[in-house]
Amino acid sequence: MVLINSGAISARPTVVVPPEVAQKLGLWPNPEAESIQVETATTITHAFRIPNSVQASLLDGEEILATITADLVIDESLIEPLITDTTIDALGIQVLSFARGLWRHTNDPPNTVRRSAYETKCSST
Repeated sequence: MVLINSGAISARPTVVVPPEVAQKLGLWPNPEAESIQVETATTITHAFRIPNSVQASLLDGEEILATITADLVIDESLIEPLITDTTIDALGIQVLSFARGLWRHTNDPPNTVRRSAYETKCSST
């Protein structure tokens, strides 16, 4: 599960994770990772990018709505994995409400409203 962050911009589809997630994926440490500069809302920092290294799938329950190839960025300051604007578009996610976790897929009929897994998880606790 990742956060959809409308303020995270990237030129290519990108999944950003903390080092422990990249380790679980078997992709960190990686001597081929490129050091990159990352601008956040509060600072400029460094992270590591592994181009075209992950397959990201958009799921709703058991249903796979889209799958793309994406860059993996490892950010030591990150707490929770996130995807960037370009990734959101590539997966076909249309956000209806960030606060309520409502969305649809580009192939859905206009009246379809899906609920994010995170929103569902939060409302059940």
